[in-house]
Amino acid sequence: MGFHRAWLDGVRALGKQDERMNTGPTRPGRRAALIAATCVGAHAAGRVLTTRCGASALMTGAGLAHAQSTRSGQPPRTLNWEELVPKDWDPMALFRDRPTALIREGSAAEREMMREMREAWDKAPTRDELKGQRVRLPGYVVPLDLVGDKLQDFLLVPYFGACIHSPPPPANQIVHVTLKRPQGLRTMDVVWVTGVMGIERQDTGMGVSAYAIQAESVDPYKPTDGKR
Repeated sequence: MGFHRAWLDGVRALGKQDERMNTGPTRPGRRAALIAATCVGAHAAGRVLTTRCGASALMTGAGLAHAQSTRSGQPPRTLNWEELVPKDWDPMALFRDRPTALIREGSAAEREMMREMREAWDKAPTRDELKGQRVRLPGYVVPLDLVGDKLQDFLLVPYFGACIHSPPPPANQIVHVTLKRPQGLRTMDVVWVTGVMGIERQDTGMGVSAYAIQAESVDPYKPTDGKR
């Protein structure tokens, strides 16, 4: 089964799970539906992503908003990924009331659906009030520019495999991170990024990012609230 087909299976499954997603301690909600759809689709496809989907909840859980800063002085605002999405924007809007079960793998209808999805998600809206805020955000590293064997900048994404093993998430779920100096990071390293948030849409070749952070620090990710 192709990944895109499995992804569409994930979208269909989400249509049935939508209400249940808004219950429980983390309440990822519909705005985090893309992440869940990717994991559901990856499970259906039998890809290596399946071993890490459980970890993605760590990145989207509301408990992250209460994590303590590791820096002294005024702490940055600790964000979770759902907070980057405007409350009135639904990433699944394109797929509602669509007969996705009837779409054949490799068909023109599938290609058109993926094209529409990409166009809409690359234009995904941002929360402009985050601009200029000093923030702290966890995520996975997607390398961009190298200086020697170290990274000068990278994309920060909310789940394992994004932009590499699966289609890029919406632009408001991709952050372009620029480092003060090159740093030794690897693909899919899990990190905390601290810095000032900017609103800047860029097509990096690996995905369209709608946010940017000039990083003060990039540190290995460690759970701070004891939740798994």
